[in-house]
Parts: sequence; C-alpha cells; structure tokens
Amino acid sequence: MVSRYRRRVPYVASFAHTGWRGSRREAIDTLAAAHAATGEINGPGRPLEIGRPVAHAYLLRVVAEFQGFVRDLHDLAVKKAVELSGAEPAYRPLLTAAATEGRLIDRGNADERSPKSDFKRLGITGTGLSNRIQSKNGRWTSTTAFRGDQAYYQDLIELRNCLAHGNQGQLDRLRRDGVHDTLTYGRRRLPGLDRIALALDRVVWDHLCATFGVDPW
Repeated sequence: MVSRYRRRVPYVASFAHTGWRGSRREAIDTLAAAHAATGEINGPGRPLEIGRPVAHAYLLRVVAEFQGFVRDLHDLAVKKAVELSGAEPAYRPLLTAAATEGRLIDRGNADERSPKSDFKRLGITGTGLSNRIQSKNGRWTSTTAFRGDQAYYQDLIELRNCLAHGNQGQLDRLRRDGVHDTLTYGRRRLPGLDRIALALDRVVWDHLCATFGVDPW
C-alpha cells in the first residue's frame, strides 16, 4: 500500500526551538540587563562586588535554559512519535511514560551524554547523535582555527557545575584554561548554542519524518 503522506517542506522549527530563540533567550537577556545595571550602580572600577554573582547567575541560567530547550524538544518528539505510531489512545500514556521516565535530562546536565541517551529511546541511533548534529552544524567539531561548538559547550557545562557546587579549585583550573566566569564569556557562547539547538531540532525533525513519512509538526 502506498503511503498517503507526502513530505511537504524540508524543515519547520519546533515550538521548542522557537521557545529557545524567544522566551528562553528573553530570560537570559534579563540577567544580562541586571548585570549591566550593577556596573551603573557600583560605578567604574567596582563591578565585582555585585557584578560577579550576577554574572554567575547568568551563566547558570544560560545552561538551564538550554537544558529546558532539550527537554521541551524531547517531550514534543515523544508526543508526536506516540501519536503517529497509531497506538490506541488508551495506551498512549504508557508509551509516553516509557519514553520519558528516568531521563538523564531530568536528573543531570544537558551534556552530550544526556541527549544521546534520551533521544536513543526514540530510535536516533545509527551513526549517533553527535554525527547527526555535525551533519547539520559545520562548526560542531574542532578545526585548526576553531575548537568547535562541541568543545565549547562542554566547557560551559563544566563551568556551570563548578559554580553550582562552589568548586573553587575547578573554577581556578577553568580560568587558567581560558574558560572565564564572566558575562562576556557566556554571551560569546550563545551563537554556538544557537547552532547546536538548530542542528538538534533539524535532526529530530528528519528522524520523525523518515520514521513516519509525515511532517511531524
């Protein structure tokens, strides 16, 4: 039997990706504005008294909002996969629970290990999630002139961890390696996060299209 579904467009952004570029970035920008205000309050040469804690809050928020995006995307992908599977409505909550309960994204950081494990539940295996992201993001891996979004993102995760757990020794090591606990450093990572978010969104879109033969959203 020939499928009645036809792929209409090459890619449409999910609401999860729209949220990352919209409300989640607005939340991040709010802290950036607060950091700028501390400089005005303290005056030139005195930004660290309040500015550094706000910068730390900014860095923590950047990682938290990106993790929220990954969770939103996984939730959406599970919902669509269950719907498109043709399962009886009575069984859909069971299938959804099986695909979401105990996810690493709910219990830890959104480092590479978490999305790999969680999206594997949806069948995104084969060449692996990292390779699929690389196929959509030409700056994912390192080159002679660029460390790569993958490496910079791992740096950001490590920075988030040492700030969240008050690990001064790890923070000192990161500073020596050029990973700085400043708002400027965090803002410079945002374009890379944008590229990763778009690549992951497109990977999930392509996978659902290939699996079910229909535009998933």
